Amino acid sequence: MHELADSLAKRGHQVTLLTGFPTYPKSEFYEGYRPKAFQWDSYGDADILRVPHSPHGGKSVFRRILNYVSFMLSVVGIGSWMTGRVDCIYAFLPPPTTGLAACFLSLAKRAPILFDVQDVWPEAVLASGMVGKGRAVKAISAVQNFLYGRAKLISVPSPGYRKNLIKKGVAREKIEVVPNWADTEVYRPVEYDKSLAKELGLAGKFNVLFAGNLGIVQALDTVIEAAEKMRDYPEVQFLFAGSGVEELRLQSLSEDLGLENIRFLGRFSPQKMAKIYSISDALLVHLKKDPLFKITIPSKTLAYLACEKPLIMAVEGDAADLIESAGAGLSCPSQNSVALAATVKKLRDMSADERQGMGKKGRAYLMDSCTLEIVVETYEGLLEKICRG
Repeated sequence: MHELADSLAKRGHQVTLLTGFPTYPKSEFYEGYRPKAFQWDSYGDADILRVPHSPHGGKSVFRRILNYVSFMLSVVGIGSWMTGRVDCIYAFLPPPTTGLAACFLSLAKRAPILFDVQDVWPEAVLASGMVGKGRAVKAISAVQNFLYGRAKLISVPSPGYRKNLIKKGVAREKIEVVPNWADTEVYRPVEYDKSLAKELGLAGKFNVLFAGNLGIVQALDTVIEAAEKMRDYPEVQFLFAGSGVEELRLQSLSEDLGLENIRFLGRFSPQKMAKIYSISDALLVHLKKDPLFKITIPSKTLAYLACEKPLIMAVEGDAADLIESAGAGLSCPSQNSVALAATVKKLRDMSADERQGMGKKGRAYLMDSCTLEIVVETYEGLLEKICRG
């Protein structure tokens, strides 16, 4: 969102990013940040107003709710007072508490809202296993339907999400499909870095990289199981770059199985990640098998495409359709370690030219439809539209 805010500001708009103090995914405040009544910051040409809240809750349902509710109350009690005049509001969903705070701001400022729905609830909450079916799900559904009704426009990242909201009674003319983007200045093809490959233990291997959140819905046990099935292919190596609530458990599982073809690299800046992509042979997307993820296009997909590397899309539905239609890689079913291992082997057996061709097709697709500039221009038009009523 900092990229969107800065880009809109550079187009001549006055943009204030109302957010909290960074804690995700570590569940503790980042170095240099401690909760205060408020703190003004900046990113590029955009202003940032930070308001206090409890840290991100990790696996704890109670602490996660406390994080959501405390931020909502701070937005209402502090953010509405500090932000001055507002012409329109862009709010990122989930969680729904952010949407409720945006609705309060909308009434207080008499400003219309555009909701950017990046996860459909309660489906996403059920898929995560954080709650089961019951009153909580009914309450979440009621709040979500209220929020959709309050929005002037709603943006969603995939056609499947649009269909989901229409089935819930949202007027189809309110919903715009707006893809996520990758910053092609950061995520781009870079020259193979031999010293980095040697430093990270990637030299001389066929490296399959999963980058990003090591969380519950990623269901990364399947990757561990695929690595176990490929013990007899010592040249194939599975890599994890990132962190999350499942990181320590996955490391322990890998050690218990005695797997030497798995590496946990840790977290890196986006600029460093582009270099790590360059020394990888295939970039992996994996989510648990759930109806929700058939209509989801994980945001990491765009960064992968931008780096001109072939993808392995272990997610069925919209995401697999995108990769196959673009010719940017191979797809296989979710949570199927046999299929994943076979897909890795199939890609490894291709020639370097074939894999390079997939990477080039993927970046060409991205440059035609999903760059930061293209998507920001779309959002600018939508925000101007709701301002005109």
